[in-house]
Amino acid sequence: MPDSAARVRRFVRENRVLLTLLAAGLLLRLAVALPGLCGDAETCFSRPDTPGYLGPARALAAEGSYLDCPGGEPNCGRAPGFPFFASLVFRLFGPENAAALAVTLLLAGALIPLAVYWAGTVWFDRRTALWGCGFTVLNLTMIAQAPMLLSDTLFGLIAALMFGCFGKFHRKSDPRWFVLTLFLAGVGALIRPINSVWVLPALFLIAVRPGLGWKQKLAGGVAGLAAFLLVLLPWMGRNAALGAGWSIDTNTGAMYHQNGAMILARVNRSSFEEEKAKILAELETEFADAEKYPDRKSRSSYRLKKFRELIFAHPLVWLPQHFRPHILLPDAPTFFEILGVTSAGRGTMDVMQKEGVSAAVRFYFGDRLWVLIPVIPLLCVTLAMYALALWKLIVWAVNLRREWYWIFLFLAFVEYYFFLPGPITAPRYQLPALPFLALMAALQLQAAASGLRRSKPAPARIGD
Repeated sequence: MPDSAARVRRFVRENRVLLTLLAAGLLLRLAVALPGLCGDAETCFSRPDTPGYLGPARALAAEGSYLDCPGGEPNCGRAPGFPFFASLVFRLFGPENAAALAVTLLLAGALIPLAVYWAGTVWFDRRTALWGCGFTVLNLTMIAQAPMLLSDTLFGLIAALMFGCFGKFHRKSDPRWFVLTLFLAGVGALIRPINSVWVLPALFLIAVRPGLGWKQKLAGGVAGLAAFLLVLLPWMGRNAALGAGWSIDTNTGAMYHQNGAMILARVNRSSFEEEKAKILAELETEFADAEKYPDRKSRSSYRLKKFRELIFAHPLVWLPQHFRPHILLPDAPTFFEILGVTSAGRGTMDVMQKEGVSAAVRFYFGDRLWVLIPVIPLLCVTLAMYALALWKLIVWAVNLRREWYWIFLFLAFVEYYFFLPGPITAPRYQLPALPFLALMAALQLQAAASGLRRSKPAPARIGD
């Protein structure tokens, strides 16, 4: 017993900075979420997508079946990962206990900095890992999104673990870690289908990995792909049997009235909401023919076909819409909404599309811009992280012949998640990219500090 106590004290002493950061992150997230937890948690922490997750979760908790809602039809519209996770919480604490789910998600969000720390120790060193952990502890978007009843926080945790596991593969040249990375990528795809194509950059990364024999690359790639498909195919087969096609969900078809409306708004110089309403009206008329569209697969296929037609008709409008800096904006709106200071659903996105970020900020906050003052330190941390990560990216680009693999890692673990959402950007879509960005920033901070120490003149000695 005394030995155990001594080990605990030694562990605390050796990891006091890490433990302080993690405790501060947890307390900060709890403090921000507290008003919602003390009130109507489901209303406070919900977004328009939330009912589509909670309905199947409550059906799973109550009946053990993945339905639209308890007593409803089989659900194929949403990926099952987050509803299955939520259903476990509902079984423990009751199907209406949204506050318990929010707290569980908050705890998962507080674990992301720990996962970033672990990834940092795998890829770099302990000091860089601590700085990366600090950047994520104080990231405004992570803090705001932690209790939200959405899949993003859980997905962000999986993404951080993927990065750490890939680091183990990269450092040890052990393909088993690559297999585990792709297994986690499959789990991530069941949480957010945006991860379903990540297998392609992953296979590219193992194919070009320096210092690895082709037999190891082939074995790791085949085994990793098998692990990825092993996770996804059973669920896709279930959906196919229900008439929804070999897909993770049918919600992908929503790209037509979401991203497609953004294309048309740009082409027609109109508003996103107007074009979205036109497309939804068109779909309602089209799908009224039950013989032509007897199941979910046919309706989803039609929407995806129409979206592809829009892309091919306007490729020079569609492609630039995937490179939108708006995705990098810190999620101050959600931060203030869960504190009850502001409210959502007032057309801010439309203002942003037409007049830019500054106009959207003025529109959203009105004459209450002063409320931003308390979060200025958090905004500065985020700005510093972006600036340092950009600096590191430039350093890699300048030294491309030596650092080319880091550029590919950046494209796979950061740009992939920024590119795929397209024009419908939200700050929460940053979450899977933040672990690598935070460690990039930490690495460059270390390099800058080291450069300053080297350039600092030595103190004069007595007698010189």
